[in-house]
Amino acid sequence: MKRLLLTLTLLLTWVTAAAQERHNYLAVNGTVVDAAGPYYFIKQGDSSNAFARAQPLAEAMELTVDYVADEKVLVFSDGFRTVRFNATADIVAGLAKTPNTVTLSPALGGQTTLASPMAILVDGVAYVAVTPLVTAFEGESSWNPERHIITIDTSERLGYALARARTGMTDGVSRVAIDIPENADYQVAAGGKALVIVLPGARSEAYEVTVDDANLSALSVTNEAGRVTIGVHTKFDLEASGSGFRVGLVPKATGRTLYVDFAPSVVGAAVAALQAAAAPAETPVQALQTVPEQRQVVVIDAGHGGHDPGATGYAVEKNIVLSVALQLKRLLEAEGVEVILTRGDDTFLTLQQRSLFAAPERNLFVSIHANSAANASAAGIETWVFGEPLNPSLIDRAIEENGGGTEGQALTEEARASARDLAADILREAQLNYSLTLAETVQRNLIDTTGARDRGVRANLFYVIRTARIPAILVELGFVSNPEEGRDLASSSYQGKLAQALADGLLEFLHGGGLVARR
Repeated sequence: MKRLLLTLTLLLTWVTAAAQERHNYLAVNGTVVDAAGPYYFIKQGDSSNAFARAQPLAEAMELTVDYVADEKVLVFSDGFRTVRFNATADIVAGLAKTPNTVTLSPALGGQTTLASPMAILVDGVAYVAVTPLVTAFEGESSWNPERHIITIDTSERLGYALARARTGMTDGVSRVAIDIPENADYQVAAGGKALVIVLPGARSEAYEVTVDDANLSALSVTNEAGRVTIGVHTKFDLEASGSGFRVGLVPKATGRTLYVDFAPSVVGAAVAALQAAAAPAETPVQALQTVPEQRQVVVIDAGHGGHDPGATGYAVEKNIVLSVALQLKRLLEAEGVEVILTRGDDTFLTLQQRSLFAAPERNLFVSIHANSAANASAAGIETWVFGEPLNPSLIDRAIEENGGGTEGQALTEEARASARDLAADILREAQLNYSLTLAETVQRNLIDTTGARDRGVRANLFYVIRTARIPAILVELGFVSNPEEGRDLASSSYQGKLAQALADGLLEFLHGGGLVARR
């Protein structure tokens, strides 16, 4: 291990408090953490043990810290290991290095306790002995006498801490989900009644969970040799070609959520082959083979059609969106993407019929529309995802888009009931997060290409994307009621721009975060 060298010359300072003194400096992974200390309790007879303020040291080491007053214990955690220091306000008594002062869970090298001075409480501030804390979390500490600095290195700890896997079931589909860092690697293998996820560079507590739903029986997690292995036991046979499961990633504010959906009807991308006789917890990383290329399928829904013209003005919505959809189909097929049209001519389909195209074995669903408003100055492009709108006035818009009249009201209420279930549904939550990413990508490409007014990405109760189990969006290409934009929408050249922008956005999503399984 190459230790980071500090190039700054540190000037010795003398800081005193009521009981503790400071003579040196402390650095974590090459960065001086001045707020942490170190401090010494020399007046109480101890000049050998360096202490640090618990809160800033924990933050620098990426730990959490809490004081449990009833137990007089200072508790540190990295999400994997919990380290508890007995604490006291009696400085002299606390400075004595005694066995069992620190307890570890899980054990470290077979040890569940460490000898250490206690955590010291002075005027409401907690101080902790540096070396025992660093040792407990598998780091290294050393003293540089020339620079008067204690260095702490945690760069070679056994990987990132992995939170417990989550499970849930919706509409007959079971999901296993786990949060991982943005750049974390993973490998997947399946076969027989088992699927294995291997996460190199991760660590986790070992545990087993009985799931026992219609698709899954159990989940097990093991941690060894710098990697975590998650084994999922199913009640039906899986095939490495993708039959029975689907792997996906959902971007989060920090990191990503890796998930796997399970059901006999689910079809996802191929993964590595796993021998049916192998138990997930015993499967070596070497069992993971090269994963075949994924087939990408995009559903394009040209809104309205037949006896339903949609919005009318300087152009007719059903004609505009069909033209754009057909051009978009050609552009995507030229890039090797399989395209399914809900309609390829002037045909009418109900919203219920259209929504059935958003099947789990496909990648994306895009419904294309054009807008209209009583105010002729209204203009711009907007992209929608499914959800309860923040502005109640948009409900009327949903009713109109859902067919208008009593039918539109009924379908909107049905869609609203689905939206209210989203918060408690991890399957739909993941789908919504992915849809938002798709919407933002497509909206950005449309605005950059056309220069149209950016009306943003929003949520509404559009029935056509209500039941989607894949990323699904509804795009409004502009206002046929606007004299300038309406005439643009009627022109073949502008329709070509729109088709190209849509293609660019969809391909960017598919080639980036939009793959439903890792290749």
